[in-house]
Amino acid sequence: MFRRNEQKGSVTLETSVVLPIFIFMFLFIYGFFSIVSAQNQITHALIQSSKSLSLDSYLTENVESAAEAKTKFWSGFNDMALDIVRMDNNRYFSSQADWYKAGNENTSVVKDRFVGYFAGGDKNIANDRLKNLGIKSGLDGIDFELETNGEIITITIKYEIQYLFDFFGMGKIPMEQTIKSRMWM
Repeated sequence: MFRRNEQKGSVTLETSVVLPIFIFMFLFIYGFFSIVSAQNQITHALIQSSKSLSLDSYLTENVESAAEAKTKFWSGFNDMALDIVRMDNNRYFSSQADWYKAGNENTSVVKDRFVGYFAGGDKNIANDRLKNLGIKSGLDGIDFELETNGEIITITIKYEIQYLFDFFGMGKIPMEQTIKSRMWM
């Protein structure tokens, strides 16, 4: 009888030591996968934004609209189709401006395009989603940089992500992502 009580005590002691370690490891892994998921979502929106921005130069330079040609008819079916699409020009998905000639200070186009592909063009939704992913200050916490070098556009974003569980003061983790695309000319 004394032996059985001694064993029950050791099981309780072992459980009280192992259980907190198991919970700590589980929360650490869950937090790590939350960061990976957030980074994947941001990377996807950044890649789509970069691809979309790379098409703007072709659309602006090579496609002639009926208004530019000063005729009643288009020079081809492609120009007609693009003119119809341009009627509903949404700055979050396309631009008729030649922003790529303005230099490297035009980051508002990149930010708008990112919002378009991350949240369908709604800044409030983008801000809320980013905060839920742990991005410090949401959309305002992301620093967008644009560099145009000939036919290559380089987009760099910098932000801080809050670890889901702040173990040992790990807190905020600085992130930087860079995407390069070749512009269509």
